[in-house]
Amino acid sequence: MFILDLALDRWCFNKMYQQQSKLQTLLLTQVAVLILSIANTFLQQYTIFIMIIYFIVLMSITSYSTMKRVKPTPEDTRNPIFREQNAMKIAMYDKELTRELSKQMKALMASFLTLPVAFVMFPLYTGYISPIVRESLSSVLSEIPARFINYIIMYETIFMILTGVRVAITRKVKMINIMLPQQYVVYRKGVLANNRMFIRFTEDHCFKYNPKRRFVEIVSPQNPGFKLRLYSEEAGRLKDKLLDLKIMRECEEV
Repeated sequence: MFILDLALDRWCFNKMYQQQSKLQTLLLTQVAVLILSIANTFLQQYTIFIMIIYFIVLMSITSYSTMKRVKPTPEDTRNPIFREQNAMKIAMYDKELTRELSKQMKALMASFLTLPVAFVMFPLYTGYISPIVRESLSSVLSEIPARFINYIIMYETIFMILTGVRVAITRKVKMINIMLPQQYVVYRKGVLANNRMFIRFTEDHCFKYNPKRRFVEIVSPQNPGFKLRLYSEEAGRLKDKLLDLKIMRECEEV
């Protein structure tokens, strides 16, 4: 059950500034449901090992896709327009940042509340609901198909409950992710953060300028939870560069 719940969270964690599409999330969870159901039906004694292998493969694929997405090309890193080597040092003087990061940590912890729900649901289903479902299926199906469908129903039921819990949490807790590069270089096509991660600009990106706190913050209306915050003593010059070169518009105040 831990693997099924992680399957729902893993992609969102690795997307950084792009939201995981509903279709991809659904596909990922259905693959997890199918693998776990087959393992429980035919290889019950090896289920835990299959879960571990699935999790390792899942992490490898998502990590590879993430690294491929954020790896800059030579064309991406042509003609830098702004550099900052001491962004984190400047951020340390922002008193408001501590409060924001505290909220971010609370939101992250809240997202893990689905794990205890999964651990409670599993024994409840297997102990009370599963025998009834298995008996009903056995009256019309042979043993193996009945067992397989029973596991499918079990994992789908728990998945739907976990999804409901997750939706309830996200409505109550505002999920935010403030990315704070220690150093960065701004190009026409994006930002190279910490010399290894390239965040590409898209048409829906806009920026907010805060002269008092000395940062330019890049956000996306389609994914308001993600914020790329660029601290600099010359944040005003960065703002002017973005506007003068028509790289990005300033966000409209709501």
